[in-house]
Amino acid sequence: MNVNGASGYFDRSLSAYGQEGRRCPRCMTPIRREKFMGRSSYFCPACQPVPRNARW
Repeated sequence: MNVNGASGYFDRSLSAYGQEGRRCPRCMTPIRREKFMGRSSYFCPACQPVPRNARW
């Protein structure tokens, strides 16, 4: 939502944004939320797995 209470860009066009705990529309796996540097990232762990060579 934006400051006026209307749906914002992310609400309308992204499937996972703000949907923590709800089912992924593609595979029905629950969507996860990860915090990174004070921000949140929402993703489906089945459709968007962490790359094997990721170094966090």
